Amino acid sequence: MVDVAAVKTLKGFENEVQYARLTYDFANDGGATGALVLADMPGKAMVLKAVVHVETACTSGGAATVIIGTSDDTDAFMDLTSGAVANLVDDFGLEETTAVGAVLDAADQVLLTIGTAALTAGKINVELQYVLVD
Repeated sequence: MVDVAAVKTLKGFENEVQYARLTYDFANDGGATGALVLADMPGKAMVLKAVVHVETACTSGGAATVIIGTSDDTDAFMDLTSGAVANLVDDFGLEETTAVGAVLDAADQVLLTIGTAALTAGKINVELQYVLVD
């Protein structure tokens, strides 16, 4: 796995709602297939909400796919069906119900995985609302 240029470590105070914008940007991160680390966890956290926003349309020379999730649940925030390159148009927004209540451990990471074919353009943000619980 490779870190995106804007990789973050999710921080904050325990038991307080925190927000983070995690970003994949083709211009900085390339589009090769494989998993990219968007964020590392400093401790245990519960996800309250995760919304995926395609800021710049994703393109591919093939039938690229994008899934977004965690080390434990690789498509918790965006699954394979939603992440087909044909869906990843400007201002596409998505909230997967499976993300709500997900608990991430200290060793977990938030991952964006490009599959099937490489991306040739695109920028995707994950707007994450979470609470550190230990």
